[in-house]
Amino acid sequence: MFRKIFLLMFLTLFTAFSLFAGTTGKLAGKVVDEKNKPVPFVNVLLEGTTIGAQTKTNGTYMIINIPPGTYNVIYSQMGFQPQKITGIQINIDETTVQNVTMTTTAVEIAEYKITESKVQKINKTSTSSGNKITGDAIEDMAVSEIEDVISMQAGATVTDGELIVRGGRANEVVYMIDGMSVSDPVDGGVAMSIDSDAVEVMDPKFGGFPAEYGNAQSGIINIVTKSGSKDYSGKVEFISDHLVEAINNSNSDEVKFALGGPVFTPLVPSMRNKFTFFLNGSGNWFDSRYHEDYNPDLIGDFTMPYEGGTKQLLSSYWSDVETYNPYEGRNDFAGFALGDRNYNFYNANLKFKYKFNAKQNVTFAVRGDQKSYDSYNHAWKYALKYFDHTEFDQKQYVATYDHLFNPQMNLKIKGSYFSKKTERGPKGISRDDYFVQTLFSDEETTYWNYIPKDLYTYGIDYLTTTGLYRDINSGQWQYDVNASLEGVPGFVTPGSISGTNVNDESTQTSVRTDFEYQLNQIHGFKTGFEFIQHKIKKDQLATPWNIDEYRFHKYIENEVTPYDSTYNSTEDIWVYSYTLEDLYAATIAASGDTEGYEANPVQAAYYIQDKMEWEGMIVNAGLRFDFWYLGEKYKVLEDAGYYRWEYFDKNDRFQMMISPRFGISHPISETSVLHFAYNYQNQLPQMQYIFTTKTEEDAYSEPNTQVGDPTLEPQITVTYEVGLQKQLGEESPYVLDITTYYKNIYNYIMLYKVYDPDDETVSWYQLSSEDYGSARGVDFNLQKDLTNFFSGSASYSLAWAEGNNPGLVVQDEATQLREFPLPWDLRHNFSFNFTFRIQNDEEYELPFTDFILPLDDFSMNFLYNIASGRRYTPVNEDDHALDPYSATQPYTATANIRITKNFRFSEKAYMKLYMSIDNLFDKRNVNDVYPKTGSPYYDGADLSDENGYTAAERQYVHDMFTKDPSNVSQGRTLSFGMTFNW
Repeated sequence: MFRKIFLLMFLTLFTAFSLFAGTTGKLAGKVVDEKNKPVPFVNVLLEGTTIGAQTKTNGTYMIINIPPGTYNVIYSQMGFQPQKITGIQINIDETTVQNVTMTTTAVEIAEYKITESKVQKINKTSTSSGNKITGDAIEDMAVSEIEDVISMQAGATVTDGELIVRGGRANEVVYMIDGMSVSDPVDGGVAMSIDSDAVEVMDPKFGGFPAEYGNAQSGIINIVTKSGSKDYSGKVEFISDHLVEAINNSNSDEVKFALGGPVFTPLVPSMRNKFTFFLNGSGNWFDSRYHEDYNPDLIGDFTMPYEGGTKQLLSSYWSDVETYNPYEGRNDFAGFALGDRNYNFYNANLKFKYKFNAKQNVTFAVRGDQKSYDSYNHAWKYALKYFDHTEFDQKQYVATYDHLFNPQMNLKIKGSYFSKKTERGPKGISRDDYFVQTLFSDEETTYWNYIPKDLYTYGIDYLTTTGLYRDINSGQWQYDVNASLEGVPGFVTPGSISGTNVNDESTQTSVRTDFEYQLNQIHGFKTGFEFIQHKIKKDQLATPWNIDEYRFHKYIENEVTPYDSTYNSTEDIWVYSYTLEDLYAATIAASGDTEGYEANPVQAAYYIQDKMEWEGMIVNAGLRFDFWYLGEKYKVLEDAGYYRWEYFDKNDRFQMMISPRFGISHPISETSVLHFAYNYQNQLPQMQYIFTTKTEEDAYSEPNTQVGDPTLEPQITVTYEVGLQKQLGEESPYVLDITTYYKNIYNYIMLYKVYDPDDETVSWYQLSSEDYGSARGVDFNLQKDLTNFFSGSASYSLAWAEGNNPGLVVQDEATQLREFPLPWDLRHNFSFNFTFRIQNDEEYELPFTDFILPLDDFSMNFLYNIASGRRYTPVNEDDHALDPYSATQPYTATANIRITKNFRFSEKAYMKLYMSIDNLFDKRNVNDVYPKTGSPYYDGADLSDENGYTAAERQYVHDMFTKDPSNVSQGRTLSFGMTFNW
């Protein structure tokens, strides 16, 4: 009822009114008089700041280290009328050129001659590819994740929630916040998310990386966060997707806030322009698209239509079993659930900036990201009570000291501490709960006999909850097929416990220094170094109820003293007696598959680059050195929590990589620029493949043992890129960008089988740097600025991604030499972004009519993407795999729309209402298929008996399992949001 009231209020309001990297840029130019002669010693000042410079004797000027944004610039000199150029845009890692003609005057004129800057539609000085995105541009887009914003550009796509750039892998994209990495060095990928409210500008780079960027093969996402201003501003936002009842919603509610401005203003007014802050946070609680599957009807689901009626397939045993309801006991207020939901995400960001004077400032930022959720897995649909619960906790602390010695010389020193902690395990079950010490009888026996040839573990049993034996009989997990019982296929037995246990921690302590010196109008030097101290602790346990006999005997023989012993003359063996506590400890030591270690590797880098800018050519040349030191040794977790030292060979501890970077930008005309880039990019292998627990010795007791390798080489990508940027007319709002690229990729990690030379029955899998790949393609981007009420972009990518392996694939045979398409090889990918906007107090007349739309302060954003389907390896009727990834899934198409209306109370205070529709056309895109049929629901299995008859019951239950909802995308969802800004 309350939700309907909220929805009615929303619609009433709506319809009533509607009937280190680089974090700075550079400004340069020349000042002349009416006779085109240079004017020296002109004061150039960015209005409202203390950033400025003075022209040289040849009239040129250059100011470095300018934060990104839009500025008004004042030019003043005795004997000339002062000028103010408005709307000059400064972008990260770019040079904005602003030339000025000043007028001489016999008397001093205090009034400015105001001229609007001609916006540079094309970037004549950049030698890299990728379009910058401001936080304001993101605000009203029909997207919720930063990755979705980036994927609207040519060359980028989101697959399984991960960003893929130009045919690379997801872990080849490095994310940076305020110039410091927040990517996960152990497992790869992004470790920390940040809310779009905190974004000042986002600078994605897909190719042509300058030397200051390293340890990335495919892409770099550099996010500069807001630091507040001299005026207070803020917002509070509420978003919900269940004001309208719909089966596709996620029962999601989100609350966001932001506040920025000066610090201590009421107490110390003089600090208003010197000490500022920005704070934002968000909480998102949702039950996911599977919220109904979390609470299934066990008996009802296994009841099928039968001969005009129904037939219950499960035995009466399951009718008496108490089913798990995750929503039981959850409180409700006004239609909104209180307390934890299946997914609970929190994010916070706080940044301070203090300006000592015009040349020195410091910033300090702390941000955190916490996630707590209960995963859904289709196979565990009826056993979710003890399925995985995950806790993520990430934090980053960043401090920056910035010293501008003069307009041409700048020094930045940054320090960062980043931590990530991951805990995962069955809900409500700790590691200590898997086993319990107990006796099978009322005997007072305190010790048990142990015969070495037997695995004898009296008193150890498998649990579902602390102190209780498992109360579900897995032998009963059967269903009726023509009056006979068969095991339920696919679905895990209710009451089962997940065997995944993870307790991982990693930290990065970083120090970075960047020194920039503009020698003259041509040469701009930049150099710097970075030092990173990693601390990694991994502690993982899988399938704990599997007791390894070899490890059990080893523990008993090496770690335990017998309670007693007797000689059995009949069998000629000694029989040892042990306490129940000792047998319990041996069981714990031999439990499951362990993976754990502690390591402290060191990473460092040094770079130097020279950006040479002539009138008709810009050359960016640099060299980067990356260093990698594993350390002398690392600790490996063994059974029962003991550690052993694993030593590296002296020659394997240190590696150095050299990466040359070269780019050329050639302005063909005022509206056209051509660029070329050659990049040699190194990326360290993921640390999970260097520091591993298993050794060759483990292969004697554990099949398929994987052994790490400290000599794994850095992964290398060599990129060649040519691009053309063209403004379609001198005053045109349209800019076309065409880029073609080719990439060779080396030293991907693979597994190959190794046999023990002394015993060929023993083998293991060794990690090695031998796989390779390639990617090539053409990217088209068409961008239109806001004119005549609309702006937008269109992008298209034609791409090929090939390699000899799609990932870490176990190979029993020789290395696959032939290249084939990779799973993420999307041949065609088209995106369209259209925004219709009526500014405050503007009037919009419908085309071909005299009717003025009664709307202002209104916008509509429409996003559309259509792309080739993902590739998969087909299987023939005999279950033999055909050529790898030779088939494609159906194409995907997604349309999102957001409609926004602002209601202003004053110049700065306003309320925003918006409606977002995701998957507007309700198209269920295919995420995964069964290789025999190419269908997301039917696997083509032969379920017939020896007589060729397929029982209806067998087909019904089999189809229940194969119809995995995750194989297709979520349907149409409708969300409403309300924001109050001031």
